[in-house]
Amino acid sequence: MRSQKLVILLLVFSCSHALLGQAQPSDSASDKEKKQKDLEELVVKILDQTIADIPALRLAQNRAVISAMCADLYWKFDEKRAHELFRSSANELIAANADSEREAAATALDQGINIDDLTAMMDQSDQRADILRLVARHDGDLALEMLYQTRPPKLAEAMAKAAATGADAKTGLDILGSVMGQAKIQQENALEQQLQLLAAGEDPDKAAKMLHDSLAKGVNAGMINQLQKIYDKDPKKVPDLAAEVLRRSGDSNLAGSQEDLRAALSFLQYGVRPAPAPGPDGKSKTFAFPDAGLKDLANKLLNALLLPSRSMVMQMTVTQAIPVLEKYVPERIALFKQKDAENKKALPSEMKSAMDLSRLYDPNVTAEEVLAQIARTPSDNDKKQLYGILTSKISQVTDDARAKKLIDQIPDDKTRAAAQAQFDAGKITRAIGAGNIDEARRLIGTLTNRQTRLQRLVVLAVAVQKKGTDKDAELAQSLMKEARALANDYPEDEDDIADIMTLVSGYTSVDPDTAFRIAEPLINEFNDLVQASAVVSKYNKRDRTFKNGELMMRVNGTPGGLLPFRYVGQIQGLGKADLDRSSALADRFSRNDVRSLVKLYVVQGFLREDPKPKAAVPSPVKTPTP
Repeated sequence: MRSQKLVILLLVFSCSHALLGQAQPSDSASDKEKKQKDLEELVVKILDQTIADIPALRLAQNRAVISAMCADLYWKFDEKRAHELFRSSANELIAANADSEREAAATALDQGINIDDLTAMMDQSDQRADILRLVARHDGDLALEMLYQTRPPKLAEAMAKAAATGADAKTGLDILGSVMGQAKIQQENALEQQLQLLAAGEDPDKAAKMLHDSLAKGVNAGMINQLQKIYDKDPKKVPDLAAEVLRRSGDSNLAGSQEDLRAALSFLQYGVRPAPAPGPDGKSKTFAFPDAGLKDLANKLLNALLLPSRSMVMQMTVTQAIPVLEKYVPERIALFKQKDAENKKALPSEMKSAMDLSRLYDPNVTAEEVLAQIARTPSDNDKKQLYGILTSKISQVTDDARAKKLIDQIPDDKTRAAAQAQFDAGKITRAIGAGNIDEARRLIGTLTNRQTRLQRLVVLAVAVQKKGTDKDAELAQSLMKEARALANDYPEDEDDIADIMTLVSGYTSVDPDTAFRIAEPLINEFNDLVQASAVVSKYNKRDRTFKNGELMMRVNGTPGGLLPFRYVGQIQGLGKADLDRSSALADRFSRNDVRSLVKLYVVQGFLREDPKPKAAVPSPVKTPTP
């Protein structure tokens, strides 16, 4: 009897234990859900704090930038609030336009300069365009509405005059007063077309109408994407539109407008591209321009390029156009090449040299060709540029014997060493990408440049950490320890800071706690540096990093190249690793302008979705040499 009771108790205990074990995962899921909710509430709190600080910013452009960045991040949590912030950003852009016009008027009066030239130069259209693209990611119609609402009055007047005359954008020059003004009209037309495409969404009728209406204002290469999007939804709408795009391009100012010239060449290059493979239904997946329209445009482009010109842009366009024109107007290409050769003979030697340099940036140009050009180049300044191109191309060479032959032919000792270092670094990168960890570690051990060795060790450590096993985590820690030994604990210059921030990027993946511990002491350094830069900027009228003592903010890119903003990636990485701790770190920035930006970078990092891991690329099989 007693043994039966014992058995029953054991069964009850086992069942209870099993039930508790089954309940545990749901408890963990609940805890995880609560933790995520708490973090999202913290995101909203950080954004609200940043929004509350916006009125303290002096510059309308900065208030517009921060409002738009906050709206972009807020969208996930509250679309209504995000809309309000975007509209607030639009109001600040209008205020920034007014500020710009007042400044232009005051400067023109003081210096006797044409006010329209200054207005064209001083408006904030670069940040306006970035903000509008940010809006368009969420609401194309709102972005288009804001485009018209925030268009600078002088620009709107010039565009209206150009449209009324039915001519190209050059007719607005008497309003904006410069070639720069013409470029701004063309940029504004292109931006409007981009936003119209986004506003059209999935409606091909709306997209086709918007494209047709925008043709009256000019053409640009972006119309290729617009035509393709319409084609994806309704192929029947494209032929007439594509023909109209080519006709408008041929009627544009090909001889006097770089934008029109580039657009025409883009359309022709699209026409000669290799035919893409058809879809499963046997139909083409891409639209085609009509052959007759392409031939007509090619003739008009050739006529424009035959006109005498000493413009480097025009001469470089000739070089790019020859392969295209050979297809469409072969009967005229001999005369064209002859005229081109005559024009190039008349060019100043400096322009010829610059054209030769530009040509070598082409990815199809080999390292051997660059080396041959160096031997023919007398100018030391030109040689410096060529050496940069050469070392970059050598780093991509995968044949050791070829690379050694190239490096040995470099006459400059310093460049030869740099080329060898870049080649070695490239080999390491390829080994890591192929998953050959042991080979990568061996190659890193051969590096003599301390900074390059540190950087490669960090890249390797992150790659090893991603493999996910305990053994890999241990190896990653060992690699980071080796890298850390190569850096100074206390920075003496910007190179030392770069080393420390490289370590931060690695430790963010391998050991976040260490990443924060080595990043935290740099905040005081950054505070001192930014404040010193602001003071120096006050006495340098050419410095555009600060204005009225405040950092000139940008939606994208680095504000003025200031040191702290070279490490946005690391700031975002810390935000992903620990939002709370990163926010506290951002609060230590003493200036409101810098602090606002850093807080937003932290939130961007936290909300950023990590890319899905890619499968390791297998090492190529080496074929035995006969």
